[in-house]
Amino acid sequence: MNSSPAHSPEELAAAAVDFAQGAGDILLGLFGKRVEVDYKNKAKTDPVSEADTASQAFLTQAIAARYPGHAVLGEEKPKDKDEAKREGEREIAEYLWVLDPLDGTKNFLNGLSVWGCSVGVLRNGRPVAGAIFTPESAPKSSTGEGGVIYRAWEGGGAYRGDRPIEVAGDDKPTGKRIASLPGAYWMQFRPTGPLKSGMGEIRATGSISYELALVARGGLHYALFGAPSIWDVAAGVLIVREAGGDPMVRRGGTDRWDSFEAFFPPDQLPKNIDAARKWRQSLLAGNPPLCRFISSNLKKVNRPRLWTRKPPRG
Repeated sequence: MNSSPAHSPEELAAAAVDFAQGAGDILLGLFGKRVEVDYKNKAKTDPVSEADTASQAFLTQAIAARYPGHAVLGEEKPKDKDEAKREGEREIAEYLWVLDPLDGTKNFLNGLSVWGCSVGVLRNGRPVAGAIFTPESAPKSSTGEGGVIYRAWEGGGAYRGDRPIEVAGDDKPTGKRIASLPGAYWMQFRPTGPLKSGMGEIRATGSISYELALVARGGLHYALFGAPSIWDVAAGVLIVREAGGDPMVRRGGTDRWDSFEAFFPPDQLPKNIDAARKWRQSLLAGNPPLCRFISSNLKKVNRPRLWTRKPPRG
């Protein structure tokens, strides 16, 4: 693995903010307009738009210009197969920038202002800095451009604009607070024990990075994700943790959950971009007692026969 000059987490977070804001400005300029759309699958359920590609092009170029020795993993692969293969085979440096240029593309294309742009920085597999742009109205204490940036760096706390943020309280789900579950959570998870009495007031926004930002500032009590990709959560897990939360990941093949520390253990660091792309794990984010309560009373549904069952009526 290539070594790079050391950078402080605070410096990297400041750069991530610059990059996320630049990409956010591009996205805001395209939001509400007719943009070109392609699809990653034959069913045309996974869109990639002109906005996604324009945002990622800006981010990759900006990062390469400021940090030429760092590696970059963006959600969108090049259309050219040879170029995509070359990109996937690139060795990962000590620092890896993980990008979701537009998380919530369907929302974006349908004019719903619930989407984000996520810029996370990993050092040897561990998130050390991150920023998420959202199209929210800026806090009065913030200056400058449109939208809001959530940011954090390891050991430095979490912020929405210039204001410190923290996760919501209450150590059990409550109808007084809203939470987020996957749209088809009943096909993925089964509440047990005391969790069967209720999981709170549930919402599903369609943007994982946006939801993690909301968890970090206490807007969502907690959020549960079935199998997010690394670009969905690279910035958000750090922002939640620095806001006093305890992101937890499900240990593969079991119903045990562990506090999130790193995407890759030191002895299992991926050798190239394609290997890093394979990270996918169930993720739970909220305050520590709440996450412990939920994770200890949640079972993963792994029986295919249940996938065809109708969802329970509310």
